[in-house]
Amino acid sequence: MMKITQLFIFIAFLLSASSCAGLKSGKYVQLSNGETLSSVAEKYQVPQWKLEIANKGRKIASGQWVFVPLSRGLLSGTNNITSDYVAYNGEFAWPVPSSKRVTSHMGKRWGRKHEGIDIAARVGTSIVAVDDGVVIYSGQGLSGYGNLTVLSHAGGIFTVYAHAKQNFTKKGQNVYKGQVIAQVGMTGRTTGPHLHFEVRHNSKAMNPLDFMAYDE
Repeated sequence: MMKITQLFIFIAFLLSASSCAGLKSGKYVQLSNGETLSSVAEKYQVPQWKLEIANKGRKIASGQWVFVPLSRGLLSGTNNITSDYVAYNGEFAWPVPSSKRVTSHMGKRWGRKHEGIDIAARVGTSIVAVDDGVVIYSGQGLSGYGNLTVLSHAGGIFTVYAHAKQNFTKKGQNVYKGQVIAQVGMTGRTTGPHLHFEVRHNSKAMNPLDFMAYDE
């Protein structure tokens, strides 16, 4: 398994080729009632014109997610837990509802860091979003991960779903907790059908089992 930092570098490349050119770090925030780009700009101390460029073509309305360019957050590479951090405390949904068979935990494996967990399941088994969020990557452009989905959630949290048989999302799409986003597969480097699942705060790997209810 390639280091996840390569994944974030790859996503940064994709973002730099989009309408958000040059705005490679930041976070997604969900608009509450009455919020506008102007109020978001004031809240995060970001020029409104930068918000407009970063969200060109995106609907600006209550409940929608907008991208806020910041020097921290998405792709910033910091390992520090900021004041924006959200502790989910077991509130995430389990990503493979039909199987809780964890075949590999987070930690050292075969002399390397394993920065997530592997959940074994049959090919074609549903994979769901563990929480509401925004798709920031869906594709197979990173060697080793196969069909890959990356979601951005509140509080600078990201979830990573790898080796899927098929992805059902596209970049920029809003997803809800429990929504089927992919199917378990064997794409990329894998010895059997499973979901490789990671939770990250910015670029720092967190133990996924700290975010979900799990009984061994």
